[in-house]
Amino acid sequence: MKTKYLNTYKRLFLVMIAAAFLGCESNLDIEQQGVTSSENFYQSDSDALEAIAAVYESWRGSLYTQYFLKNLLSDDIHCGGGARGDNSQFEQLNEYNFTPANTSVSDLFATYYNVIYLSNLVINRLGPDTEIRQRAVAEAHAIRGAVYFDLITLWGEVPYVISELSPEEYQQPNGSLTELWALVEDDLTYAIDSGALPTKGSAEDMAEPARLTVEAAKSFYGKALLFQERYAESATVLKEVINSGNFQLYPTFDDVLREVSDFSSESVFEYNSLNDAANPWTQGNLLWGIMHGWRSDKLNLFGYFGGLHPIYPAGWGFANPTEELYSAFVEMEGPQGVRLQGTIKTYYELLGMYIALNEGSSVYGNEGYFNWKHRYVGYEVIETSYGFTTTANIRVMRYAEVLLMASEACLQSGDTASALQYINEVRSRVELPALGAVTLQDIKKEKRLELCFEGIRYQDLVRWGDTDALSERGHEIPIFSGLNADGSFNVTYPYSNPNYGFQAKHNLLPFPEHEMNVNQNINQNPGW
Repeated sequence: MKTKYLNTYKRLFLVMIAAAFLGCESNLDIEQQGVTSSENFYQSDSDALEAIAAVYESWRGSLYTQYFLKNLLSDDIHCGGGARGDNSQFEQLNEYNFTPANTSVSDLFATYYNVIYLSNLVINRLGPDTEIRQRAVAEAHAIRGAVYFDLITLWGEVPYVISELSPEEYQQPNGSLTELWALVEDDLTYAIDSGALPTKGSAEDMAEPARLTVEAAKSFYGKALLFQERYAESATVLKEVINSGNFQLYPTFDDVLREVSDFSSESVFEYNSLNDAANPWTQGNLLWGIMHGWRSDKLNLFGYFGGLHPIYPAGWGFANPTEELYSAFVEMEGPQGVRLQGTIKTYYELLGMYIALNEGSSVYGNEGYFNWKHRYVGYEVIETSYGFTTTANIRVMRYAEVLLMASEACLQSGDTASALQYINEVRSRVELPALGAVTLQDIKKEKRLELCFEGIRYQDLVRWGDTDALSERGHEIPIFSGLNADGSFNVTYPYSNPNYGFQAKHNLLPFPEHEMNVNQNINQNPGW
């Protein structure tokens, strides 16, 4: 289940280092031993595998930043951490007080264009001579399309780059949305129609499940069409994924992000954990678990060692659920709802696991609710010299998201029967009664609760025009200090700023300050 496929990018890195020295003076053009030049690299099947591994690895490198950026911009979590200022860049995002200098914004933008650069190398340099090379090219197209989807929906008119650039071409202007969306569609349809991607559950997929399938490419394509409000086309593509018969929802919602469901029938695409403590930086999710972990300096978590609960006593306390999200769960399914119990735990429930606040302690960015969906459990922890990581894979897209996108696309294109069928399939897994009719509001609520903390909500709120839900973000930052004498939560709000929160300019992220400083041809997004 844990493959080492994605580690082969290292040799390609050496190739690129060597390429940086091409064009030197003749007296420096000494043949290097043991180094492959860029001209000689993209020739063999092994070269193709190493090149596409580099693309995957770069894309994986974006997951941590994109996950936190997208979730912090939603109305589902408080930033949290050890105290005010623990991670000021994250706090700025969560409170809508960020600028073009925000490091998460700049890091994600830069990483995405590195993915595009590496994808372009594969697409433009590999010939379609063998099945291995054909698959690598198809994967590069699909990944480039998926990355441009995020760039468009987060930044808007980003630079359009599909080839290697000379230094004179580095200062690229804004692209047009028309050509950018066309590129996303062309890339994803190329991958789909190439015949080079395996199907879910095939022998090729089972051998290397961390690589893209044709259904994954179709799912990304259907999502791109949905965001363009091309509902009938989106429904057609997403139905192909559903009707393939290759996917099912994992039986227990409580385990959808756990190692036990890695590469399950619900997985559309996910990145694998290598479970290699000796080489933690190859994990790709080194900080994933510990960022979500509950803080052992604030909470008494040491019952773990006596078997009283599964929570590992190490963590930094970020990404705490909002009270408003908890209330949305209770409104739909009650306090004992299957999905709520698999997503959030209240402080009362922590007490039932023999977990309590240490005397005199309080939890920053918390209203008495704790992230259970991304819980940091001991049986998945890999202890390394750099800290702690987790054996569970990182989900990029689940089949539940496909079903809910299809439900929306079908409803908006007049196929209400299919829309109802797909949303009820999601509800059935968490033991909710079937709806007799479905509205767009039903789908919005279902999607929020099913996919919260998975980096989906912010882009949905923007495309739906529902950003009023974000208007008071940052107005009040909570601190949880246990229970009052009457048993209610002791929550105070010592940090407040009525000027924070979503504004019109936040429909798009700003182009990073560094990009604006070095690229005179790009125009900043409105309001920034």
